[in-house]
Amino acid sequence: MSIKVMTAVWDADNLKGNAKLIMLCLADFANDEGYCWPSLERLAKKCGVSRSTVKAQIKSLCEMRIITKECRVKPAKEGAKNNDTNMYWIDVRQLQNSDSTPVENQPRSNSDLGQISAKGGPEADPKPSLDPSDLKDPPIVPQASNLDKPTSKTRKPSKTLLPAQFHVSDEMAQWYAQQNFSLDVHDATNQWADAMIARGSKYTDWIAAWRNGMRNANKWASERQSKQDSTVLRMGASNGNYGPPEGY
Repeated sequence: MSIKVMTAVWDADNLKGNAKLIMLCLADFANDEGYCWPSLERLAKKCGVSRSTVKAQIKSLCEMRIITKECRVKPAKEGAKNNDTNMYWIDVRQLQNSDSTPVENQPRSNSDLGQISAKGGPEADPKPSLDPSDLKDPPIVPQASNLDKPTSKTRKPSKTLLPAQFHVSDEMAQWYAQQNFSLDVHDATNQWADAMIARGSKYTDWIAAWRNGMRNANKWASERQSKQDSTVLRMGASNGNYGPPEGY
């Protein structure tokens, strides 16, 4: 490493970004005369950039005559020649020349960034025209169908209290008779209606609620009757009156 060359690179005002980074790396390999011969792979690894970036920056530095590159070859077997590492010479005088055009980050290659504009940056593709007349084929406009139209949601019926004019219709009485219930339909309905009013019950379908109430009323009546019959048998009554069984 040459302290002389390294100091000149640090003080150079015409080096920016990757250009200065690669020049510092070359100075780290250089001797006091400014000569060094690191490979592109080694420079890329030490600088943390790609090989194509190193090549692009070295090309720009050579064009500014800050460095001079000499391609070397070494002999191989059977008279063939293999490429050796390039030799670079750093011209400290050019580093101290502040009138030189600053070298900034250069694009790797035209193939990497696309077409390069006159200003040096990537040239964007032309924006497509928004005028329908410029299109070869007119755009296909989908036709609205009935499926696209919003459908109104069916509102659920709200729960209400027992209507004041609720009564047992002929159809309800016919259904009640088919169930073979033991209770009188009107007595059971009146008791059920009083319970609904007292509780403040609300239903959306009072006919269905009535049918369910009739089932429960007759079920409970049947259970009460079964308990009474069981009690009478345990007491030994044969005719419903409490007393000793017949033949005692």
